[in-house]
Amino acid sequence: MRVLHVSTFESSGGAARAAHGLHVGLVAEGVDSHMLVRERQSDDPRVCVATPNEVDAGAWREIALHWIHNNRTALSNTFFSTGFAGIAAADHPLVRSADVINLHWIPGLIDPRGIGELLALGKPVVWTVHDEWAYSGGCHYASGCEQWRHSCRECPQLASDPHGLVSAIFQEKLTQYARGPLTVVAPSVWLAERVRASALLRGSQVEVIPYGVDLDVFTPARRDEGRARLGVQPDEAVILFSADAAGERRKGFEELCAALELVRAQLNALGSLASPVRLVVLGNVDRVQLPEGTLATGRLFSRTELASVVAGSDLYVLPSLEDNLPNGVLEALACGTACAAFTVGGVPDMLAHAPISYLAPMGDVAALAGAMVRAVHDLPTLRTRRADLREHALKHYALSHQARSYMKLYSALLAESLTAA
Repeated sequence: MRVLHVSTFESSGGAARAAHGLHVGLVAEGVDSHMLVRERQSDDPRVCVATPNEVDAGAWREIALHWIHNNRTALSNTFFSTGFAGIAAADHPLVRSADVINLHWIPGLIDPRGIGELLALGKPVVWTVHDEWAYSGGCHYASGCEQWRHSCRECPQLASDPHGLVSAIFQEKLTQYARGPLTVVAPSVWLAERVRASALLRGSQVEVIPYGVDLDVFTPARRDEGRARLGVQPDEAVILFSADAAGERRKGFEELCAALELVRAQLNALGSLASPVRLVVLGNVDRVQLPEGTLATGRLFSRTELASVVAGSDLYVLPSLEDNLPNGVLEALACGTACAAFTVGGVPDMLAHAPISYLAPMGDVAALAGAMVRAVHDLPTLRTRRADLREHALKHYALSHQARSYMKLYSALLAESLTAA
């Protein structure tokens, strides 16, 4: 079985890391897996680079700059994209030789027209959706808007849309998706339900397959290395926040800072009975005000360095207001690091039945602070039960589990296509 994964980035960003993890997991299971990307981050010979025509890409960048990036409302600053321009993917040798095509996060590599051309080839096409772009008129997270259920028009994330760009993108997707059968894989139950309810994808076959995590890299064994890297004291309760960009509003950094103030006030009232708290922020911190005493690691491109920081932390906090199935939570579980989060998106899929995890209602800062205080009070328990969290990750999120679920799906789709032929 020859599988081609199509992803704008090889492993930069959460969606790309998930796509690359699936590719690695399939190779380990003996599958002939390759990736087609616009930007690569490794020297893996199974990864091939393709770039759109620069003239077309430049024209679309100007459109996006003027009518999207410089035209946003205060509702959201999460990436918003037309998807254009893309490559002529259907003519690429890797596409021609593939038995199954698995799309991932593809804006800027495969545009809606390119998706239609892939569907028209008659090969099984699987689309692993990592956010909401596949069924919207351009947003990657809807920020409360539900027009995607019917038809995107006057987008609340744009100050104006005089040329009907959002509606045109939506209609182009509607036209192109009709060119052949499309199977959608959602990593979370939340995203699967939204796909099934969407005007663009409600007729598609939809499966739920959670992400996997590299359990050889993300392991509690890196804890001492991580504590040394951070330079923290043994008695400090290390609270970790991670995001590619802390300034992205849906990531909830403002809510985390507000919760941290409440936490410190409550712990100060306890005096010497409470452990000192240290916040660690992993990722780009441009345009955010860091609380006093925060350790900022910046973006870590080495997976082993990243894993050591996660393993060296006592509590991973995910204050996201919108999210799918965040890699950060999976990596924390694999490292034996307890998690606290708002109940949003696919987060309950991972934490509702995980040991010593803390969930708060979405946006409830006081409840999140309360969860963090309980975690700090339970610091000895958090540290002694790391093996339980690790076991949960081993049971549910091994790369081999993910790979075998996809292999089963690919085989069924190939059998169906042969029968139809």
